[in-house]
Amino acid sequence: MRRQVPTIAAVILVSALGASLPTSAARAEETAPADDARRFRDLITGDWNGLRVDLAQHGVEFDLLATNDAIAVVDGGLEQANFFPGLVEPAIGLDLERLLGWKDTLVFVRGVGMYGRDPNEAAGALDSPSNIANSVQTFRFYEAWIERRFLDDSLNLRAGLYATDSEFDAKGASVVFINSGFGTGVDLSQTGVNGPCIYSTGCLGARLRYSPTPAHYVQVAIVDAVAGDPDDPYGTHVEIGNGEGVLVLGEAGYERSGPELRFVRAALGLWYYSSEFDDLLQVDADGGPKRSRASPGVYAFVEGELLRETPDGAQGLSGFLRGGFADPDINAVEFFAAGGLTYTGPLTGRDMDVAGFGVLIPINGDEFVRAGKLAGTPVDRAEVALEWTYWMPVTAGISLQFDVQYIVDPGTDPAIDNVVVLGLRTRIAL
Repeated sequence: MRRQVPTIAAVILVSALGASLPTSAARAEETAPADDARRFRDLITGDWNGLRVDLAQHGVEFDLLATNDAIAVVDGGLEQANFFPGLVEPAIGLDLERLLGWKDTLVFVRGVGMYGRDPNEAAGALDSPSNIANSVQTFRFYEAWIERRFLDDSLNLRAGLYATDSEFDAKGASVVFINSGFGTGVDLSQTGVNGPCIYSTGCLGARLRYSPTPAHYVQVAIVDAVAGDPDDPYGTHVEIGNGEGVLVLGEAGYERSGPELRFVRAALGLWYYSSEFDDLLQVDADGGPKRSRASPGVYAFVEGELLRETPDGAQGLSGFLRGGFADPDINAVEFFAAGGLTYTGPLTGRDMDVAGFGVLIPINGDEFVRAGKLAGTPVDRAEVALEWTYWMPVTAGISLQFDVQYIVDPGTDPAIDNVVVLGLRTRIAL
Protein backbone atom coordinates (compact mmCIF):
# COMPACT_ATOMS: atom_id res chain seq x y z
CA MET A 1 0.00 0.00 0.00
CA ARG A 2 1.43 3.37 -1.03
CA ARG A 3 1.70 6.28 1.37
CA GLN A 4 -1.30 8.57 1.05
CA VAL A 5 -0.04 11.85 -0.36
CA PRO A 6 -1.50 14.95 1.31
CA THR A 7 -4.05 16.96 -0.65
CA ILE A 8 -3.52 20.64 -1.30
CA ALA A 9 -5.61 21.25 1.83
CA ALA A 10 -2.97 19.51 3.90
CA VAL A 11 -0.17 21.42 2.18
CA ILE A 12 -1.81 24.70 3.16
CA LEU A 13 -2.56 23.50 6.67
CA VAL A 14 0.90 22.16 7.43
CA SER A 15 2.74 25.06 5.75
CA ALA A 16 0.67 27.96 7.06
CA LEU A 17 -1.28 26.67 10.04
CA GLY A 18 0.67 23.71 11.33
CA ALA A 19 2.46 25.67 14.04
CA SER A 20 -0.90 26.60 15.56
CA LEU A 21 -1.95 23.00 16.06
CA PRO A 22 -0.89 20.29 18.48
CA THR A 23 1.25 17.66 16.78
CA SER A 24 -1.47 15.02 16.98
CA ALA A 25 -4.02 17.33 15.39
CA ALA A 26 -1.66 18.31 12.58
CA ARG A 27 -0.97 14.64 11.77
CA ALA A 28 -4.67 13.85 11.71
CA GLU A 29 -5.28 16.63 9.20
CA GLU A 30 -2.56 15.47 6.81
CA THR A 31 -4.84 12.90 5.24
CA ALA A 32 -8.11 14.87 5.44
CA PRO A 33 -9.90 15.07 2.07
CA ALA A 34 -10.00 18.52 0.55
CA ASP A 35 -13.81 18.51 0.27
CA ASP A 36 -14.39 17.64 3.94
CA ALA A 37 -16.19 20.52 5.71
CA ARG A 38 -14.31 19.65 8.90
CA ARG A 39 -11.24 21.11 7.23
CA PHE A 40 -12.66 24.58 7.87
CA ARG A 41 -14.26 24.24 11.27
CA ASP A 42 -11.13 25.48 13.07
CA LEU A 43 -11.05 28.70 11.01
CA ILE A 44 -12.66 31.84 12.38
CA THR A 45 -14.63 32.50 9.18
CA GLY A 46 -15.71 28.84 8.82
CA ASP A 47 -16.66 27.37 5.46
CA TRP A 48 -18.49 30.48 4.18
CA ASN A 49 -21.86 28.72 4.07
CA GLY A 50 -20.41 25.93 1.98
CA LEU A 51 -18.53 28.12 -0.52
CA ARG A 52 -15.13 27.00 0.74
CA VAL A 53 -16.13 23.35 0.41
CA ASP A 54 -17.36 23.98 -3.13
CA LEU A 55 -14.10 25.74 -4.07
CA ALA A 56 -12.07 22.92 -2.53
CA GLN A 57 -14.01 20.36 -4.57
CA HIS A 58 -12.91 22.30 -7.65
CA GLY A 59 -9.30 22.45 -6.50
CA VAL A 60 -9.00 25.93 -5.01
CA GLU A 61 -8.17 26.69 -1.37
CA PHE A 62 -6.83 29.75 0.35
CA ASP A 63 -6.16 30.78 3.93
CA LEU A 64 -5.01 33.75 5.94
CA LEU A 65 -3.13 33.42 9.23
CA ALA A 66 -2.28 36.33 11.52
CA THR A 67 0.19 35.88 14.40
CA ASN A 68 1.14 38.57 16.90
CA ASP A 69 3.60 38.43 19.80
CA ALA A 70 3.89 40.63 22.84
CA ILE A 71 7.37 39.93 24.21
CA ALA A 72 9.16 41.60 27.11
CA VAL A 73 12.84 41.25 27.90
CA VAL A 74 12.45 41.81 31.65
CA ASP A 75 15.94 41.06 32.93
CA GLY A 76 19.47 40.85 31.55
CA GLY A 77 20.36 41.04 27.90
CA LEU A 78 21.37 44.24 26.14
CA GLU A 79 18.41 46.17 27.49
CA GLN A 80 14.97 45.71 29.04
CA ALA A 81 12.28 46.51 26.50
CA ASN A 82 8.93 45.44 25.03
CA PHE A 83 8.46 44.18 21.49
CA PHE A 84 5.42 43.46 19.33
CA PRO A 85 6.43 41.51 16.22
CA GLY A 86 3.70 40.30 13.91
CA LEU A 87 3.24 38.11 10.87
CA VAL A 88 0.47 37.86 8.27
CA GLU A 89 0.55 34.78 6.00
CA PRO A 90 -1.77 34.56 3.00
CA ALA A 91 -1.67 31.22 1.19
CA ILE A 92 -3.39 29.74 -1.84
CA GLY A 93 -3.29 26.17 -3.06
CA LEU A 94 -4.46 24.77 -6.38
CA ASP A 95 -5.14 21.11 -7.13
CA LEU A 96 -4.68 21.23 -10.90
CA GLU A 97 -6.13 17.76 -11.34
CA ARG A 98 -9.47 18.97 -9.97
CA LEU A 99 -9.17 22.39 -11.58
CA LEU A 100 -7.73 21.66 -15.03
CA GLY A 101 -7.47 17.89 -15.29
CA TRP A 102 -3.67 17.91 -14.87
CA LYS A 103 -3.15 14.62 -13.09
CA ASP A 104 -1.31 14.63 -9.72
CA THR A 105 -0.26 18.28 -9.92
CA LEU A 106 -0.37 20.87 -7.14
CA VAL A 107 0.49 24.58 -7.00
CA PHE A 108 1.13 26.45 -3.76
CA VAL A 109 1.86 30.14 -3.12
CA ARG A 110 2.52 31.65 0.31
CA GLY A 111 3.42 35.16 1.32
CA VAL A 112 4.76 36.58 4.56
CA GLY A 113 4.09 40.11 5.77
CA MET A 114 6.30 40.99 8.75
CA TYR A 115 6.09 43.99 11.04
CA GLY A 116 7.34 45.10 14.45
CA ARG A 117 10.81 44.89 15.97
CA ASP A 118 12.76 41.76 16.77
CA PRO A 119 13.05 41.11 20.55
CA ASN A 120 16.54 39.76 19.93
CA GLU A 121 17.64 43.39 19.62
CA ALA A 122 17.39 43.41 23.42
CA ALA A 123 18.05 39.73 24.22
CA GLY A 124 21.28 39.46 22.20
CA ALA A 125 20.94 35.68 21.82
CA LEU A 126 22.03 33.42 18.97
CA ASP A 127 18.37 32.62 18.21
CA SER A 128 15.53 35.11 18.45
CA PRO A 129 12.99 34.61 21.27
CA SER A 130 10.31 35.01 18.57
CA ASN A 131 10.26 32.78 15.50
CA ILE A 132 8.05 35.25 13.58
CA ALA A 133 10.28 38.29 14.13
CA ASN A 134 12.25 39.77 11.25
CA SER A 135 14.95 42.40 11.03
CA VAL A 136 12.91 44.56 8.64
CA GLN A 137 9.23 45.26 8.05
CA THR A 138 8.30 44.02 4.61
CA PHE A 139 6.14 41.66 2.55
CA ARG A 140 7.60 39.00 0.32
CA PHE A 141 6.63 35.78 -1.38
CA TYR A 142 8.07 32.96 0.66
CA GLU A 143 6.94 29.94 -1.36
CA ALA A 144 5.65 29.64 -4.92
CA TRP A 145 6.05 26.16 -6.37
CA ILE A 146 4.50 23.48 -8.52
CA GLU A 147 4.59 19.81 -7.54
CA ARG A 148 4.09 16.76 -9.74
CA ARG A 149 3.61 13.22 -8.40
CA PHE A 150 4.68 10.03 -10.17
CA LEU A 151 4.83 6.25 -9.69
CA ASP A 152 1.61 5.76 -7.77
CA ASP A 153 2.39 8.76 -5.56
CA SER A 154 5.71 7.37 -4.31
CA LEU A 155 7.82 9.96 -6.20
CA ASN A 156 7.20 13.69 -6.38
CA LEU A 157 9.06 16.68 -7.72
CA ARG A 158 8.59 20.22 -6.38
CA ALA A 159 10.14 23.24 -8.14
CA GLY A 160 9.95 27.01 -7.88
CA LEU A 161 10.41 29.39 -4.96
CA TYR A 162 11.18 26.90 -2.22
CA ALA A 163 11.60 27.17 1.56
CA THR A 164 13.96 24.46 2.78
CA ASP A 165 12.59 24.57 6.35
CA SER A 166 9.18 23.43 5.07
CA GLU A 167 10.53 19.88 4.65
CA PHE A 168 14.13 19.65 5.85
CA ASP A 169 14.92 19.58 9.58
CA ALA A 170 11.15 19.96 10.10
CA LYS A 171 10.07 18.50 13.43
CA GLY A 172 6.37 18.28 14.27
CA ALA A 173 6.93 17.88 18.01
CA SER A 174 8.77 21.21 18.29
CA VAL A 175 6.37 23.52 16.41
CA VAL A 176 4.64 24.68 19.58
CA PHE A 177 7.78 26.47 20.82
CA ILE A 178 8.28 30.18 20.10
CA ASN A 179 12.09 30.45 20.14
CA SER A 180 13.39 30.31 16.58
CA GLY A 181 16.04 27.73 17.51
CA PHE A 182 13.34 25.06 17.71
CA GLY A 183 12.87 25.37 13.95
CA THR A 184 15.95 24.91 11.80
CA GLY A 185 18.92 24.20 14.07
CA VAL A 186 21.47 27.01 14.36
CA ASP A 187 24.19 24.72 12.98
CA LEU A 188 22.33 24.96 9.65
CA SER A 189 20.56 28.32 10.02
CA GLN A 190 23.89 30.16 10.53
CA THR A 191 25.24 29.02 7.16
CA GLY A 192 25.37 30.78 3.83
CA VAL A 193 25.71 34.44 2.92
CA ASN A 194 22.07 35.18 3.83
CA GLY A 195 20.86 31.96 5.43
CA PRO A 196 19.96 28.59 3.88
CA CYS A 197 16.60 29.55 2.33
CA ILE A 198 14.62 29.38 5.57
CA TYR A 199 12.08 31.80 7.07
CA SER A 200 11.65 34.45 5.92
CA THR A 201 13.34 34.09 2.52
CA GLY A 202 12.76 31.28 0.05
CA CYS A 203 15.05 30.47 -2.88
CA LEU A 204 14.69 29.29 -6.43
CA GLY A 205 15.23 25.55 -6.46
CA ALA A 206 13.83 22.06 -6.74
CA ARG A 207 13.15 19.15 -4.39
CA LEU A 208 12.80 15.46 -5.30
CA ARG A 209 11.25 13.08 -2.77
CA TYR A 210 10.97 9.30 -3.03
CA SER A 211 9.03 7.04 -0.65
CA PRO A 212 9.81 3.39 -1.43
CA THR A 213 7.41 2.35 1.36
CA PRO A 214 4.81 4.23 3.41
CA ALA A 215 7.32 4.34 6.29
CA HIS A 216 10.50 5.44 4.48
CA TYR A 217 11.51 8.49 2.46
CA VAL A 218 14.54 10.08 0.84
CA GLN A 219 14.53 13.68 -0.35
CA VAL A 220 17.09 15.93 -2.03
CA ALA A 221 16.86 19.66 -2.73
CA ILE A 222 19.07 21.96 -4.80
CA VAL A 223 18.54 25.69 -4.17
CA ASP A 224 20.35 28.98 -4.70
CA ALA A 225 23.28 29.35 -2.30
CA VAL A 226 22.31 32.96 -1.50
CA ALA A 227 18.80 33.58 -0.21
CA GLY A 228 17.27 36.77 -1.60
CA ASP A 229 19.45 39.85 -1.91
CA PRO A 230 21.68 40.48 1.14
CA ASP A 231 21.97 44.14 0.12
CA ASP A 232 18.19 44.67 -0.16
CA PRO A 233 16.11 42.89 2.50
CA TYR A 234 12.82 44.35 1.29
CA GLY A 235 10.44 42.47 -0.97
CA THR A 236 11.09 39.35 -3.04
CA HIS A 237 14.35 38.84 -4.92
CA VAL A 238 15.11 35.90 -7.20
CA GLU A 239 18.23 35.88 -9.37
CA ILE A 240 19.04 33.26 -12.00
CA GLY A 241 22.57 32.46 -13.15
CA ASN A 242 24.31 34.80 -10.73
CA GLY A 243 27.30 32.51 -10.23
CA GLU A 244 26.83 32.33 -6.47
CA GLY A 245 26.68 28.53 -6.38
CA VAL A 246 24.09 26.19 -4.95
CA LEU A 247 23.10 24.65 -1.65
CA VAL A 248 22.38 20.91 -1.73
CA LEU A 249 20.38 19.27 1.06
CA GLY A 250 19.54 15.63 1.56
CA GLU A 251 17.44 13.87 4.17
CA ALA A 252 16.43 10.25 4.72
CA GLY A 253 13.89 9.24 7.29
CA TYR A 254 11.58 6.68 8.81
CA GLU A 255 8.07 7.42 10.05
CA ARG A 256 5.57 5.15 11.74
CA SER A 257 2.04 6.16 12.62
CA GLY A 258 -1.45 4.73 12.84
CA PRO A 259 -4.45 4.35 15.14
CA GLU A 260 -2.88 1.40 16.96
CA LEU A 261 0.75 2.55 16.75
CA ARG A 262 2.60 5.27 18.60
CA PHE A 263 3.91 7.89 16.21
CA VAL A 264 7.69 7.88 15.78
CA ARG A 265 9.89 9.59 13.23
CA ALA A 266 13.66 9.63 12.78
CA ALA A 267 15.73 11.40 10.12
CA LEU A 268 19.32 12.04 9.07
CA GLY A 269 20.18 15.09 6.99
CA LEU A 270 23.20 16.53 5.17
CA TRP A 271 23.93 19.85 3.49
CA TYR A 272 26.71 21.17 1.25
CA TYR A 273 27.49 24.52 -0.41
CA SER A 274 29.31 24.67 -3.74
CA SER A 275 30.44 28.24 -3.04
CA GLU A 276 33.44 29.37 -1.00
CA PHE A 277 33.50 31.19 2.34
CA ASP A 278 36.01 33.06 4.50
CA ASP A 279 37.99 30.96 6.97
CA LEU A 280 37.73 32.12 10.58
CA LEU A 281 41.50 31.90 11.21
CA GLN A 282 43.48 31.05 8.09
CA VAL A 283 44.71 33.83 5.82
CA ASP A 284 45.87 33.88 2.20
CA ALA A 285 49.14 35.21 0.75
CA ASP A 286 47.79 38.77 0.80
CA GLY A 287 46.85 38.58 4.47
CA GLY A 288 43.13 38.40 3.81
CA PRO A 289 40.83 35.57 5.00
CA LYS A 290 41.50 32.33 3.16
CA ARG A 291 38.48 31.26 1.13
CA SER A 292 37.48 27.63 0.78
CA ARG A 293 34.47 25.38 0.49
CA ALA A 294 32.95 24.31 3.78
CA SER A 295 32.82 20.63 4.68
CA PRO A 296 29.33 19.08 4.57
CA GLY A 297 27.16 19.61 7.62
CA VAL A 298 25.03 16.93 9.21
CA TYR A 299 21.99 16.80 11.49
CA ALA A 300 19.77 14.09 12.93
CA PHE A 301 16.58 14.05 14.95
CA VAL A 302 14.06 11.68 16.45
CA GLU A 303 10.57 12.53 17.65
CA GLY A 304 7.51 10.64 18.72
CA GLU A 305 4.85 9.76 21.24
CA LEU A 306 6.11 8.67 24.64
CA LEU A 307 2.78 8.18 26.42
CA ARG A 308 -0.78 7.92 25.14
CA GLU A 309 -3.58 9.17 27.36
CA THR A 310 -6.18 8.18 24.80
CA PRO A 311 -6.12 5.18 22.40
CA ASP A 312 -6.00 7.37 19.28
CA GLY A 313 -3.00 9.36 20.53
CA ALA A 314 -4.87 12.68 20.49
CA GLN A 315 -3.70 13.30 24.06
CA GLY A 316 -0.48 12.39 25.78
CA LEU A 317 3.25 13.03 26.02
CA SER A 318 5.53 13.54 23.03
CA GLY A 319 9.20 14.41 22.76
CA PHE A 320 12.06 15.13 20.40
CA LEU A 321 15.86 15.20 20.30
CA ARG A 322 17.98 16.88 17.63
CA GLY A 323 21.71 17.35 17.06
CA GLY A 324 23.88 18.72 14.29
CA PHE A 325 27.46 19.62 13.28
CA ALA A 326 28.79 22.39 11.02
CA ASP A 327 32.28 23.05 9.65
CA PRO A 328 34.13 24.88 12.50
CA ASP A 329 36.65 26.43 10.13
CA ILE A 330 33.88 28.47 8.49
CA ASN A 331 31.06 28.69 11.04
CA ALA A 332 30.92 29.98 14.61
CA VAL A 333 28.71 27.22 16.02
CA GLU A 334 30.21 23.78 15.54
CA PHE A 335 27.61 21.69 17.40
CA PHE A 336 23.96 22.30 18.20
CA ALA A 337 21.66 20.21 20.37
CA ALA A 338 17.95 20.61 21.09
CA GLY A 339 15.32 18.62 22.91
CA GLY A 340 11.89 18.99 24.38
CA LEU A 341 8.74 17.47 25.78
CA THR A 342 5.14 18.42 25.00
CA TYR A 343 1.92 17.21 26.59
CA THR A 344 -1.41 17.52 24.77
CA GLY A 345 -4.38 17.73 27.12
CA PRO A 346 -2.52 18.40 30.38
CA LEU A 347 -5.60 19.71 32.23
CA THR A 348 -8.99 18.13 32.77
CA GLY A 349 -11.47 19.59 30.32
CA ARG A 350 -8.72 21.14 28.17
CA ASP A 351 -8.07 18.24 25.80
CA MET A 352 -6.48 20.32 23.01
CA ASP A 353 -4.14 22.46 25.14
CA VAL A 354 -0.41 21.83 24.75
CA ALA A 355 2.21 22.38 27.46
CA GLY A 356 5.88 22.23 26.51
CA PHE A 357 9.41 22.50 27.85
CA GLY A 358 12.41 22.73 25.56
CA VAL A 359 16.19 23.23 25.66
CA LEU A 360 18.59 24.67 23.06
CA ILE A 361 22.40 24.37 23.32
CA PRO A 362 24.58 25.92 20.57
CA ILE A 363 28.30 25.28 21.14
CA ASN A 364 31.03 27.35 19.50
CA GLY A 365 33.92 25.70 17.71
CA ASP A 366 37.56 26.03 18.77
CA GLU A 367 38.41 28.19 15.75
CA PHE A 368 35.72 30.76 16.56
CA VAL A 369 36.79 30.87 20.22
CA ARG A 370 40.43 31.38 19.19
CA ALA A 371 39.46 34.04 16.66
CA GLY A 372 37.64 35.92 19.41
CA LYS A 373 40.66 35.85 21.68
CA LEU A 374 42.96 37.06 18.91
CA ALA A 375 40.57 39.90 18.10
CA GLY A 376 40.29 40.94 21.76
CA THR A 377 36.59 40.00 21.90
CA PRO A 378 36.49 36.71 23.84
CA VAL A 379 33.42 34.53 23.65
CA ASP A 380 31.95 31.85 25.88
CA ARG A 381 31.86 28.28 24.70
CA ALA A 382 28.08 27.81 24.66
CA GLU A 383 24.66 29.37 25.09
CA VAL A 384 21.77 27.57 26.79
CA ALA A 385 18.15 28.58 26.16
CA LEU A 386 15.24 27.16 28.16
CA GLU A 387 11.60 27.62 27.19
CA TRP A 388 8.36 26.86 29.00
CA THR A 389 5.22 27.36 26.92
CA TYR A 390 1.47 26.75 27.07
CA TRP A 391 -0.74 26.87 23.95
CA MET A 392 -4.53 26.91 24.20
CA PRO A 393 -7.34 27.25 21.66
CA VAL A 394 -9.86 29.90 22.72
CA THR A 395 -12.51 29.44 20.06
CA ALA A 396 -12.66 28.45 16.40
CA GLY A 397 -9.67 30.01 14.66
CA ILE A 398 -8.26 31.81 17.72
CA SER A 399 -5.54 30.63 20.08
CA LEU A 400 -3.42 32.06 22.89
CA GLN A 401 0.04 31.03 24.00
CA PHE A 402 1.89 31.95 27.20
CA ASP A 403 5.66 31.71 27.16
CA VAL A 404 8.69 32.07 29.43
CA GLN A 405 12.32 31.84 28.27
CA TYR A 406 15.57 31.92 30.21
CA ILE A 407 18.79 32.27 28.21
CA VAL A 408 22.18 31.60 29.79
CA ASP A 409 25.24 33.29 28.23
CA PRO A 410 23.21 34.94 25.43
CA GLY A 411 25.14 35.26 22.21
CA THR A 412 28.03 33.52 24.00
CA ASP A 413 29.06 37.07 24.90
CA PRO A 414 30.50 37.23 28.44
CA ALA A 415 29.50 40.90 28.66
CA ILE A 416 25.77 40.13 28.36
CA ASP A 417 23.85 39.04 31.46
CA ASN A 418 21.50 36.06 31.40
CA VAL A 419 18.12 36.93 29.90
CA VAL A 420 14.55 36.47 31.13
CA VAL A 421 11.87 36.77 28.43
CA LEU A 422 8.08 36.78 28.92
CA GLY A 423 5.78 36.34 25.95
CA LEU A 424 2.16 36.18 24.85
CA ARG A 425 1.22 35.00 21.36
CA THR A 426 -2.15 35.36 19.70
CA ARG A 427 -2.98 33.56 16.49
CA ILE A 428 -6.02 34.02 14.26
CA ALA A 429 -6.76 31.63 11.39
CA LEU A 430 -9.28 33.14 8.99
